[in-house]
Amino acid sequence: MMEKIRNKNKFRPLTKSEKFLLITLGLIILLWGSFRFIITPQEDKILALQNEKLDLDTKIMDMNNTLKKEEKIKKEWEVLHVERDQILSHYFPILDQSQIIYLVNDLVADDRVNFSDYNFNRPSSEKVGEMEVRQIGLSIPFDGDYDGIVDIIKSIGTSPRRILVDSLSMDRKDNKELGGNISLKIYSLEGLAETDPNVIHVASVDNPKEGSLFGAFKDYKEETGSIGSTGDSSYLNQSNDGMELIKAQLLDDFEKRNYTFIPSNELVKGDAVPSTIRKSGKYSLRFEYNILALEDENRAYIDLTNSDIVFKYPPDTVSMWVNSYGYSPGTLGMRLRTQGGEDIDVKISEGISWLGWSNLQTTLPMDSKLYPLQLTHLYYELPYNRDDYGVLLIDKLEAFYPYNEDQGIINKPINEFYVVQHGDTISSISEKFYGSEKYKNEIMKNNGINPGDVLPVGKVLVLIKR
Repeated sequence: MMEKIRNKNKFRPLTKSEKFLLITLGLIILLWGSFRFIITPQEDKILALQNEKLDLDTKIMDMNNTLKKEEKIKKEWEVLHVERDQILSHYFPILDQSQIIYLVNDLVADDRVNFSDYNFNRPSSEKVGEMEVRQIGLSIPFDGDYDGIVDIIKSIGTSPRRILVDSLSMDRKDNKELGGNISLKIYSLEGLAETDPNVIHVASVDNPKEGSLFGAFKDYKEETGSIGSTGDSSYLNQSNDGMELIKAQLLDDFEKRNYTFIPSNELVKGDAVPSTIRKSGKYSLRFEYNILALEDENRAYIDLTNSDIVFKYPPDTVSMWVNSYGYSPGTLGMRLRTQGGEDIDVKISEGISWLGWSNLQTTLPMDSKLYPLQLTHLYYELPYNRDDYGVLLIDKLEAFYPYNEDQGIINKPINEFYVVQHGDTISSISEKFYGSEKYKNEIMKNNGINPGDVLPVGKVLVLIKR
């Protein structure tokens, strides 16, 4: 019985055809598994990597295009930064009454008008466009001459910080003078931009009247050539051989903070502020820099555009005093700009190799076709792959011209031209150029203007240089 059952469970041997079919089936299953679980995933990964490579190639192309525009972007950034600084310089950084009073005092100084009081309102916000701007009102009672009041209104319009004349009321008094009140609005950038809160310097008295508590000591003498107004001070020096006279013209004594710090890239840090450590006057310019030189241009700039320093013809030399506190491999220089907008860099000193005050001199291009040239910037530059930080004090920027006692400054033009602006009068032009109205008849004579003639805007006037 058992043998019969075992005989029934025995399998017959596979034929060759069956074995071939089984092997073929196994190979098909193996190939299908390879494609399904190995080859197809690998193809998907290759395709994904190819797409990723294409995206990276596109990004590299975009980056290369951006790098090609680097110089243009830097120049645009510098222009935008300068425009930003110029806009910010037109407004008060904060509503500080002492700074406002200081500036208004200069604007309303006129012997023909008396001001009895300054009355400030509480600061408030005002909607200007889509922005909330902080403002404060100032009310000033006055009495005086009509022409003096009109000149003060014009003076307020020339303020370097925007001041709005909100209202003006006047009444005739018994003594035929006018009395009234002028209301001003002062706007600030509080909460809108980060600016130096002490941008307006409150100066002290230089030459007070006798009996002042703040008078100078008895034998005090003002240093020659240290008048703070740009281009107004000059004096004579002899050259080394004792024969030729040199006329020195003060370009900037940095008594007013009309300069700003500009970095050439984000790895350049620093500041430009007034310092009481000076060579002349009351203040010098404190130039702080911290430079990591990893870009094509590694410069810390001082923007002097607002100083309006213009060379109309080549000087013999240009000099300035620089106080160094340590040695440095950087280059100190100046940037000049032609009327066509081309920038010209002039090196003053390659390397800082002295301590204390030193008088540095340089020469400007002698090609008269380049002139007039405007001095727009001083700069301090480090060579590539260096880093350095420090402080320089800069003071008494001057230009020197050959001088003859009989001829004055040699080759200096004797005339200057002026284009009449809106609101100009012959008297105001005389006051602006010569500091006095006594030259108005001379201006009229030299330009064929008769009493009662209309002074048209745009007319070019010839003014004798003094």
